[in-house]
Amino acid sequence: MSTSPRISIGIPAYNSALTISASIESLLAQTFGDFELIVSDNASTDSTQTIVEKLAQQDRRIRYVRQAENIGANRNYSYVAQVARGEYFKWASSSDLCAPEFLEKCLQVLEQHPDAVLAAPRTRLFSGSLANATDYLYDIEILDDTPVERLKKVTSRLELNNVLNGLIRMSALRRTRLIDPYYRADEILMGHLAMLGKAILVDEYLYYRRMEAATATALQDRVAWRKHHYPTLSAKVLFQTWKRFTGWLRACLRTPMSLTERAQVLNFLSHMAYWERRAFLNDLHGAFRYAINRGNVE
Repeated sequence: MSTSPRISIGIPAYNSALTISASIESLLAQTFGDFELIVSDNASTDSTQTIVEKLAQQDRRIRYVRQAENIGANRNYSYVAQVARGEYFKWASSSDLCAPEFLEKCLQVLEQHPDAVLAAPRTRLFSGSLANATDYLYDIEILDDTPVERLKKVTSRLELNNVLNGLIRMSALRRTRLIDPYYRADEILMGHLAMLGKAILVDEYLYYRRMEAATATALQDRVAWRKHHYPTLSAKVLFQTWKRFTGWLRACLRTPMSLTERAQVLNFLSHMAYWERRAFLNDLHGAFRYAINRGNVE
């Protein structure tokens, strides 16, 4: 492996002993091999560390890091990108699988389209065995010419954020705040990337996403969802809508664009804020309840 690999892959992991071996092996089997694989173990209490360290002894491309304490899923996702050295970056879940051609096909697309910041293949969803996989029909492609139209595409059509598991140009990713520690911050990152450039859909099913309650936050209840983001519940759980819209504003201000384009984005965000005005009020009510309940989160 070269000193600076062409691609960095980051796997944020927490208690992933049942699935992480298969996930890593699907990446090691890629037809494009010039990559580093960074596993950040978020203070797992199962055998995740033993499994990954054994695999690392067999393949020098694997770099294992263990967090001293659980820093929350979003901060762990950001960590693997912060320490990455590649020209391109891919997030990989510790429970999902990639077809062998995933990296090769996505890299080809990015090299052919300099105006694209991201390339991602189509997704199949599965539970248990790949034999149960079904095609996901709502993966998005963002080819609009202006930042505001690309942002609108993200906010109107993004459902499962499969696209963020694609291959991302690191020069674009470095312009962002990565995934801030609040709910739905991955959507803000996707919107920021979309304002920076296009996202191309590779028209092949090369990504297999595991949809089980133990691994998919979309299938978990509110308590599990909170613990996923905030291992230690505190006042940080408050004002989620306010934090999200602060994230949108930061993304707009950090994106190079003309004054006209920036005004268009800000106008769109102001309409978004109006549509979610009730959520802003609910945040204030939640903070009031938190105060009178002396820190108990409902």
